[in-house]
Amino acid sequence: MFELEFIPQKKTESVTDSLRIMNAALNSSDSELRSCAQECKDGYSRLLIDRKFVDARHGRAKLIYRFDFLDNEDYEARNKRILKSAFPYAEQVNNIAGKSIRPVVVGEGPAGLFAGLVLAKYGLKPIIIERGTIMEERVRDTEAFKSGKSKIKSNSNIQFGEGGAGTFSDGKLYTGVTSDLKDFISRILVIHGAPGDILYDTHPHVGTDYLRQAVVGIRNDIKSLGGEVWFNTVFEGYKTDENGCLVSARISNADGERDLLCNRLILAIGHSSRDTFRMLNNSGCRLESKPFSVGVRIEHLRSEIDISQYGIDTATTADLSAANYKLSCNTKTGRKLYTFCMCPGGEVIASQCDQESVCTNGMSYRARNGMNSNSALLVPVDSRDYGEGVLSGMNFQEELEHLAFLAGGATGKAPVTRYGDLCGQKRTEQFSKINPTYKPGVKPVDFSRIFPAPILETIKDGIAIMGSKIKGFDSPDSVLTAVESRSSSPVRILRDHTTYESLNVKGLFPCGEGAGYAGGIMSSAIDGINCANALISSLI
Repeated sequence: MFELEFIPQKKTESVTDSLRIMNAALNSSDSELRSCAQECKDGYSRLLIDRKFVDARHGRAKLIYRFDFLDNEDYEARNKRILKSAFPYAEQVNNIAGKSIRPVVVGEGPAGLFAGLVLAKYGLKPIIIERGTIMEERVRDTEAFKSGKSKIKSNSNIQFGEGGAGTFSDGKLYTGVTSDLKDFISRILVIHGAPGDILYDTHPHVGTDYLRQAVVGIRNDIKSLGGEVWFNTVFEGYKTDENGCLVSARISNADGERDLLCNRLILAIGHSSRDTFRMLNNSGCRLESKPFSVGVRIEHLRSEIDISQYGIDTATTADLSAANYKLSCNTKTGRKLYTFCMCPGGEVIASQCDQESVCTNGMSYRARNGMNSNSALLVPVDSRDYGEGVLSGMNFQEELEHLAFLAGGATGKAPVTRYGDLCGQKRTEQFSKINPTYKPGVKPVDFSRIFPAPILETIKDGIAIMGSKIKGFDSPDSVLTAVESRSSSPVRILRDHTTYESLNVKGLFPCGEGAGYAGGIMSSAIDGINCANALISSLI
């Protein structure tokens, strides 16, 4: 393993990572490094970038590459290990394909998409049910809402549609989970159009624009293997036999309702599938309430965050993307405040899925070159805030989002305030150097009309503390947009920790973020693959 560092280059001097590293290695004073580089150049070994990260200590940003040279045998062994992690039953599945009822996957977000892909590659020809629309239609409907040309559509928005909620995000893939599946998932995304640096960047991000392309590519892969994806189709319920085993799924679409024969179903619904949570609860499927977090989106000028983090404005360099941050603090209220889903050079987006709510999220395109950088500022909440009922947390989410809708004028505009005005308890009259990016529009509002006092005080106090960690974070001009309430699912659909099956519905596999077992694109995709293999295991 070798390490090289580079000072960021000006915009006009950019070269590719591999070429930059190879040239540096060939010119290195380290004889072993030069020898390996020459061998790689002559075709005897492979150059593998293991990791890329930014070292911004001491006021000078540097790009650090850690890399290695692998011979063909080591390279092939690595590939086999990664494939084995995704397909552990590859040698045992021949006696299943064509003999079992086609498995059903509910939801085409990251969990459902990768579960469907793995099942398709095993030869089981899965049927994926997605309540939302195909990618092209979803993007068109979302842009029409943002521009004010149409009202939000309940089945085609930021939450629902092909690719799930993660499609309209930064495409962040960072997760603390340790698994070879991360390499498999990243490679699948790259094969379908994601940038190659997600294979080694410490904080990999695909970008919303590239992620949409990759999702469509994976869907086409599934279809080429005999799988199907049914859009605008809602999972309405299920039936079991006298032993609690799944026998069918109830679905509805433009052709009406019908029962689909099914004894294996992966339930990869998103965290906003509130009607499905209610149906499952009424049907007796075992659920429990789960703590989650609520708060706001905070926006700063991208250039000021870059300078604070790196010492330079990334707009002037070819090698550095807009700066990230991750903050957490304890406040005088006794509660924690933390940042989540930070979107460098991005925008705040509308993430509600009905006509009487306002809910925010963040997104960035691959270039991360927007004027502002934004992040969620979240306060953990639990049954002390909303009660002991299984669906009480979900109801609390709905209440906050409806209050935000009313505060914004009941038009779809989002409530906003400047941080300085929030602390001064006055209504924002005008914005200074930071303008809100939320579309279709914003309305200055007193946030005490939305949030309970303990949550609002935690946000105010926490921002001040975070300002001691990142210069300018607590600027009076910082813009806050409400509400951020869907950072994770408010419920967990209980499952066995070894078989992944529902505790009381055999053949039902709760999966991903909506089921309460993941958070983000990568961990959801990992859980989807694990559930697909658990389903295969139940058939062997």
